[in-house]
Amino acid sequence: MRQNTIAGALLRMERIRQDKGQKEICYGICVPSYMSKIEHGSVCPDDKIIAALFERLGIVYEENEQALTEWETKTEDYFYRLQYCLDTETVYKELAENDTVLSYSRLAVDWLLIKGFEEGGTPELLETLKEYMRPKQLAYYRILQSWERQSFPESVEYCNEALRILGNSFAITQLCEAYMMQGDYTAIHRMENKLVATAVEEGNTYRLADYFFLNGTAYACLNLEEMMLLYYERSMRLLQNTEWKKASADLYYNMGATYISLKKYDLSLKYLDMAEASGVSNLSDSMALDHKKAVALIRSGNKEQAGIYLEKMRVRIAQSEDKNEADILKYEEACWECKENFMDDPAYLELLEKLIKALKRERHFGHLYFYRDIITQAYTRQRKYKKALEFEQEISSRIQG
Repeated sequence: MRQNTIAGALLRMERIRQDKGQKEICYGICVPSYMSKIEHGSVCPDDKIIAALFERLGIVYEENEQALTEWETKTEDYFYRLQYCLDTETVYKELAENDTVLSYSRLAVDWLLIKGFEEGGTPELLETLKEYMRPKQLAYYRILQSWERQSFPESVEYCNEALRILGNSFAITQLCEAYMMQGDYTAIHRMENKLVATAVEEGNTYRLADYFFLNGTAYACLNLEEMMLLYYERSMRLLQNTEWKKASADLYYNMGATYISLKKYDLSLKYLDMAEASGVSNLSDSMALDHKKAVALIRSGNKEQAGIYLEKMRVRIAQSEDKNEADILKYEEACWECKENFMDDPAYLELLEKLIKALKRERHFGHLYFYRDIITQAYTRQRKYKKALEFEQEISSRIQG
């Protein structure tokens, strides 16, 4: 069987990685000019030549078609599971046992994509291999890129490209996530008919629930309680009695955060408690939950109990290996709210301006919107009327729903 042109690309990358020249690798196998053509995919060499060149680099290029067909079936199963939000970890672990073999085979692109989805980030090799990708592989690559560049307009472009190729509900929800990061809530609302029709046709319950969650969150970011509840309830009904039941923790958390903005602190604490009971596991989610509980308690006048959650935040920040400025500033801002007359202190306003920059850089628009009232109040209290107006105009310009 003739080798896929990807073999030449992998050969070139490995040769460069080992800092070896073409003459050194191809001596006694083929002439350098022919090796150059192999590396650039302009010829389809004999299998034995490819095998010999890889062997010279200390690498075995997998040619066992029976084994490759078996692993190809597993990679296809992985992407099916990804689309329907089923268990992907089991398949990933099976494939990971053959990491070296998969990395030097015609399945290299699929394997790199899977590692990107499971391990986070976008493997650098994917950009080099982009020209060898089939349309579906390119679509998944664009989705990975959108995850990496969440706060940039390019993420919407990447997801639109993926949607044009895949046309499924998974791609639609990824596009909605990108719109969420841009604060384009109208675009999320506009996707409803297309998503519902596609998800129903696929029988994809999870993506339908995921869209209702995203749409509810878009309304939550604008403090539109009635519409938020409508879509969150739809999502919860779909998730109940399923293996995704723990996803309801995100719903309850967002409801709790929205009720803080609506100054309904009892309701806020009720839903934040429900989020915790539903199962918050990772450090960043726990940090966010502690922060919202602290803020709800402070603003409801229970600063002593709020201190418990502020201390939890302090410890989590100290223990976190991946510290980010937004979490640190959120913690510091909440501590300021415990002080008397904090609104009148220029140092508090200075901290808020740092927080604005960090949220724009590290979080989606809804996080900044959460602080809208208090930022405007602080500017006004300290007679920074021009800045208050500019901030309000900026916020209003970002609200597209």
